[in-house]
Amino acid sequence: MRAFRNAMTAAGILILAPNLANAQIAPESLLKTTPHQLGVEYDNPTDKAVIDACKVEKVVGPDKRNIGYALRDGQGKLLRRYVDTNGTPTQRKGEEKPVGHLDQWSYYQNGFEVYRENDTDEDGALDECRWLNAGGTRIGVIKNGKIVAWKRISAEEASKVLVQAVVTQDLDLLETVMASPGDLAAVGAPESLVQQVNNGKAKRAAAFEAMTKGLVGWTEKTNWQRFDGTMPHVIPADAGLKDDLLLYENAFIFAGLPNGQGDPMKVAYLQSPEIIKVGETWKFVELPRAIDPKAPPTSIVDAGFRSTLFREGNPAGGSAPNPQMEAALKQLADYDQKTMPEVDAPKTVQAEYLIGRVKLLDAISKVSSPEDKVNYVKQIVDTLAQAYQTGVYAAAAGILDKYVDQGGKIGSYAAFRKMLAEYQLALEEPGANDVAAQKKFMAQCDEFLKAHGKSDEAAEVLLQLASLYEFDADEEKAKTYYGRLADGFPSTPAGRKAAGAIKRLGLVGKPLELTGEGLNGKPVSLDQYKGKTVLVHFWTSGVDSVRRDLPDLVKVYDKHKAKGFDVIGINLDHDKADVTAYLKENPLPWAEIYEEGGMDSRLADEFGIIAQPTMFLVDSAGKVVSCNIRNAAELERYLDKLSASPGATPIARQ
Repeated sequence: MRAFRNAMTAAGILILAPNLANAQIAPESLLKTTPHQLGVEYDNPTDKAVIDACKVEKVVGPDKRNIGYALRDGQGKLLRRYVDTNGTPTQRKGEEKPVGHLDQWSYYQNGFEVYRENDTDEDGALDECRWLNAGGTRIGVIKNGKIVAWKRISAEEASKVLVQAVVTQDLDLLETVMASPGDLAAVGAPESLVQQVNNGKAKRAAAFEAMTKGLVGWTEKTNWQRFDGTMPHVIPADAGLKDDLLLYENAFIFAGLPNGQGDPMKVAYLQSPEIIKVGETWKFVELPRAIDPKAPPTSIVDAGFRSTLFREGNPAGGSAPNPQMEAALKQLADYDQKTMPEVDAPKTVQAEYLIGRVKLLDAISKVSSPEDKVNYVKQIVDTLAQAYQTGVYAAAAGILDKYVDQGGKIGSYAAFRKMLAEYQLALEEPGANDVAAQKKFMAQCDEFLKAHGKSDEAAEVLLQLASLYEFDADEEKAKTYYGRLADGFPSTPAGRKAAGAIKRLGLVGKPLELTGEGLNGKPVSLDQYKGKTVLVHFWTSGVDSVRRDLPDLVKVYDKHKAKGFDVIGINLDHDKADVTAYLKENPLPWAEIYEEGGMDSRLADEFGIIAQPTMFLVDSAGKVVSCNIRNAAELERYLDKLSASPGATPIARQ
């Protein structure tokens, strides 16, 4: 057989030959395969001793057939994983018969997958790349080895791609994160703005060259460092758009040498007038401008959606420019840029930064419009609560109390945030008594409800209390608070969740009705399992405790399936792509229901799911036996009990 490294085609596809199961593959061969895209940070050992300690292992599919290879280091952490995800043979030029080929390549960092390349259409060429876990969220479309579009990309990652495009002088890559005239038309932008973007695209090369000339201190080693967008804004659909539009205005993009080396005051940064969300992608409406750190801008760029809508006379689109507001916002942005401490900075440093930020937010609130003022004051309250929570700024408590005394929306919000901060402080005290802290917090919640029972925050407080009582196994009190929440706030997400929780807590001994759409698009119903004992398993692939328990759950399933036991999974991942990717690597032998919405999806609300995993055990007569099974070991005990009951054979009743 040819050497493994020579089994790559021109497009970089690895053939999975029939005798591959017996091939001896050296770790060096797998390490020679690298991502086709730039900007991927992954573990790639070069030390000979480290490479010699690596081991290659076969990846086996559900049918016990070899579907690929995994490479682990001497400590057992994954470095690479190359698999044939579907076993579809491909007829390739020069081959006598169709052969399988590897269609998914995964790269890891610290044992977690951070990047993946796919051949999704089985044509022998890469067409998709994904960043995962700590690597990010973006999904790129590949043609002829280059990214030509994005299926999903966040604003932060779009700014990172832009920096990469500038450093590599890749105008084609830049275009993937620039809004096209079609993108603008799709969201309902005014024709004048669509035409402006169209004109800008025609002159992009010249504008790109002009921008790069202003990037003082940038070299081929310059890396993206961070995106500062303060907070996203929204323009409502009634401003003349097709739907609500999410955007960042006047965001800043910072870059520099790797690992924070160099003097940031000698490296230019970028200011972007507007970044908008189009579907699942964020895009720049126009090229950012280069800013010399020694000569920062004196004004905020006035361009894009809000200014265009204002000029064209639609009052819903925005208000007249406010120079005082612009100056105050700019001062806050500069303060954050220069002063924001690292996550692990001393508490005193964090508190000083937060106190300074309160003063700037207060200045903004004083010049903001009446409709925006409440939001900025809430930001002040949030920042004060964070400062209080550091434990080194006790004076924040008195300031928060003054906001509480104002009453109204601000008063209830300040009382709520102060209460949460004090609870967190109590939990973080050396030698803290968690039970005592929780009891005190619950008493404070009751006091809050007496004073602010009709406030916006009351629903969250009721849900906190109900959940805590349920976790403490005091179902009667939990039902009381769930009932108050469902009756008092029926139209809120928390109210709907509470109504579902009441239903869930009353299920034992009753028939269960359950229907939903499977991951494969086909309907799944509990009625299809008549005569069987069934576990209904609510879960999310991102929860550690769930992932740890799933292998044991599969073992219980394998042990008891011949006796009339089955499982229906209800996945609550927010993104269907996440559970699909998880199940490709960790296939489960039972049906899975998936509906959009995650923890706020139809079934999660219908049964008031507040924790994962949540499991219902339904006996062969269709009645719920338990709603409180926490893991596979408890499930095993329940199944043994059912098997021992009169008339059982041994689990499914005849």
